[in-house]
Amino acid sequence: MKREKRYRSIEKAGKSLKRFRIMPYLEILLVIGFVAAFGWAMWTYGIPFLKGLSEQFIACQRPAAPTPAPTPDPTPAPTPDPRDLHAFGHADLRTAATEIVVPEYQYATDVTISGDTLIAPVGNYTPDGTAAFVRLLIYNVKTKSQSLLALPLEYKSIRFPAMNTRWIVYLDSAANGGGRLVAYRRSDGTARALKTVHTGLVKPVLYENTAFWIERTGQSRDKLFAVDLETGESATLAIYDSSPYGLSNPYVYGHTLLYVAPDGALTALDLETGESKTIDVGVPYVHDPQMNADGIAFLDSDHAADGRVLWYDGSKTVEVVSGAVDFALGEGFIAYSRYDKNYVYYYGDGATLSAMREDETAMLLAAGGKTMVWMDVTWRDKDIMEYMTVGDGI
Repeated sequence: MKREKRYRSIEKAGKSLKRFRIMPYLEILLVIGFVAAFGWAMWTYGIPFLKGLSEQFIACQRPAAPTPAPTPDPTPAPTPDPRDLHAFGHADLRTAATEIVVPEYQYATDVTISGDTLIAPVGNYTPDGTAAFVRLLIYNVKTKSQSLLALPLEYKSIRFPAMNTRWIVYLDSAANGGGRLVAYRRSDGTARALKTVHTGLVKPVLYENTAFWIERTGQSRDKLFAVDLETGESATLAIYDSSPYGLSNPYVYGHTLLYVAPDGALTALDLETGESKTIDVGVPYVHDPQMNADGIAFLDSDHAADGRVLWYDGSKTVEVVSGAVDFALGEGFIAYSRYDKNYVYYYGDGATLSAMREDETAMLLAAGGKTMVWMDVTWRDKDIMEYMTVGDGI
């Protein structure tokens, strides 16, 4: 009896709950809650689980990637031996040099070389203990042929000759400097005095029928002159008043006159058009510039012991050497002396080679074409001029 009564009470209670209007809404909320819980569970646990299974399946189907081999360290390229870069590099210096012998005369000075032709005044000492250079040596470095030319002299010595196919221009120099500048016509042997030089020595350069030089004309004044060798007409191109640039020599290459202006600007004058331009080589001081088809070599001092030889290739300036007091420019190279030794710098690749025999001391005299000329000063009983082919090619 009691069990039956309890059953009826519960059934009665359920029926009584259904009488409330809120029940449909509660049922909807329960359904929504169940769906939300299921979605959250799938998002949190189901999707990552399924994704992992998918990746494992794909990995099983894909071939295993090969294990990368370790990258070997790069092998550095060997530094080339500068001697292997140029034909001169392995020359036997004991036999590569040729000595110039002039039996009649012991001494030479002011050597220049253009192409295969070398010229130098030669002479002997006089009773007063000074040399008199009375003949001009003309020497072919390929054929080794030579001749001696007697140029007109009123004073003592031939100094700083410049020669082209038409003319020889030189200073007919007195013993203590000064004298007269002379033009000698090679075709007929006639000569004319161009100008009286009152002090010092002048070094002319030639372009066809015109000579150029810088001369001291006052206590602190120098002038850059040009003179027509046919007519004798002259002009002053620049005046240096108390300017150190008046000590820098002009240079002619092709139809360009290269010189340092009174304000220090490196200047190129086109001798065909008359147009002048300034060349900025990036250094504050330029002295004794020399030029060829590849660029310009120059000093950054007045031949100071700690000065530098520099090379400008049209876009940048590089140091050739420090501590060389002089240099000479050839085809593809710059020759210089340092501590009584001669060296050759190849500006194309920066290689530097010694041009000296063991236990030899020497003084650079000139360079031009593919040839370097020096004087062996190991002993000084006689001037021994030697030359060697150091440029590349034929």
